Amino acid sequence: MAEHREELIALDRAIGDSDHGENMDRGFQAVMEKLAQTPPETPGAALKLAAMALMSKVGGAAGPLYGTAYLRAATALGESADVDAAALAGALTAARDGIVARGKAELGDKTMVDAWSPAVEAADEVLVAGGDAVAVLAAAAEAAEVGP
Repeated sequence: MAEHREELIALDRAIGDSDHGENMDRGFQAVMEKLAQTPPETPGAALKLAAMALMSKVGGAAGPLYGTAYLRAATALGESADVDAAALAGALTAARDGIVARGKAELGDKTMVDAWSPAVEAADEVLVAGGDAVAVLAAAAEAAEVGP
């Protein structure tokens, strides 16, 4: 977030109050501090810690949206120490569904759902094709960047 802080500010300036980059940078600095203070034992615990830090430090709609996404993903992963392809795809779906539930946005509304939905679909396709967790994540990232 720190690396793209200025870019996020510029993008937000066109449609908002120019604080998104600052808020997200502050939020993820808090995440990194919390991770350093109390290293989590599982990926789900790490995501839950991130969710709580984001909800407490990021203002506007972004804090609750990202916090909900991370919290839903954490719940989907549970207490397992390992994240396989199926668990990862499930966590991505849970995160997207959390964003939809919290923000009431749908595909095509020009929100982050327009990146998350293609990411979830691509992850599921790779999972069905037998891909591993790295392939699931790579496909999700590429699809999110391309969008609907």
